Amino acid sequence: MQTDKDPINRLAGALSAQLAADDAQKMAHLVNAALRSENVYTEQIPLSDEEKHDCLLMAFEERILIPVRSQQTGSWEDRVLRFAPEEMFFMPHVARILFENARETGTIDAETAVRQVLSHHAPEHIEQSILFLKQMKPHTKSCMAEGGLMSAVAQGGGISIEVHDIVDTCVVAGIMNPCTRGSSMQGLAWYEFHPCLYWDHKFE
Repeated sequence: MQTDKDPINRLAGALSAQLAADDAQKMAHLVNAALRSENVYTEQIPLSDEEKHDCLLMAFEERILIPVRSQQTGSWEDRVLRFAPEEMFFMPHVARILFENARETGTIDAETAVRQVLSHHAPEHIEQSILFLKQMKPHTKSCMAEGGLMSAVAQGGGISIEVHDIVDTCVVAGIMNPCTRGSSMQGLAWYEFHPCLYWDHKFE
């Protein structure tokens, strides 16, 4: 099957696995603009103000774009979403690779993105990290999981590398992010897994 020659259409086709066709086309323009540089400003997104508002909200909910402005910490959930001109957004590293690939292939391939973002690590670390992420998928609630559960899943799944080593690697790569709200309220360490990885139903 021949892929579409238009990169925006290829992106939209990949995004349509998760979004309605109209939303996927608009999001493709947002994602394409964000892939041009490390950060993207509101006015660089080629959509109308109303479309931009809706797409930025959706992009933040799915952690496609994260506002640079934060309240107190580096957690995604602590970022302040504003729709004013000159607001700056960044794309987590794993999402950037995921969508760069999608722009070329027209498909969402989570495992390939994870392998690429972790490519500078030892092969065993990459394999164990992928196995861990797949094992955690059915245990996450709203893409979040508590550290103790993560350790239990890893232990039960035969993960030989220390979980905190995998977590540290995944945080740096934008695959996971520490949550401050759940951790501070319950005294437990909670983490958010990047939602876009779980768009790929083959990643299990």
